[in-house]
Amino acid sequence: KFRRFFRKNFLRVLAFRVGILKNERAFKERWILGMMRLFAGYTPERFAEVSAWVADRTFWHHRRVAVVEELIAYQEKGARVIVVSGMFEPILQQFAAKLQVEFMGTAIEVVNGRLTGEIVGQLNVGPPKAEKLQQLPGKLVAAYGDTMRDIPMLELAETAVAVHPDAILRETAVQRGWRILTN
Repeated sequence: KFRRFFRKNFLRVLAFRVGILKNERAFKERWILGMMRLFAGYTPERFAEVSAWVADRTFWHHRRVAVVEELIAYQEKGARVIVVSGMFEPILQQFAAKLQVEFMGTAIEVVNGRLTGEIVGQLNVGPPKAEKLQQLPGKLVAAYGDTMRDIPMLELAETAVAVHPDAILRETAVQRGWRILTN
């Protein structure tokens, strides 16, 4: 199943890497949703094991230490810290547990105790991410984002920080006077 997915998508990945495919957002969304379908039939417990492995070996090792330090500082001041991402919730849960913070990610569908390979609703990116945050009580003191899809969320915050931003977010951050973190 995994090999078939990678064989089927190899040319698309190659076309994206060499710049033939221009719509990065559509490419990434298709890839992410395709990856989720590989886990159709898994129990939530089995997927939690996979999620722990992915969080430990991939996301935790590539975390931005400066951002983590700032989140800890907010926590120490008594602020509510929530990691909000398009990442699938079981993976994000593992990552957030290391920081001892709350999380909001992309929900995955489970029917009769098995993953369907589909998500619930939309990917938690762009406007849907901002809409979820707006439903929470209180003000958004600070937000950190790395792509143009984070702009709606960053616009809600008193303090917006662009972290290793893509070109569009960098340009927006400069125009709006948002802080840019590059280390």
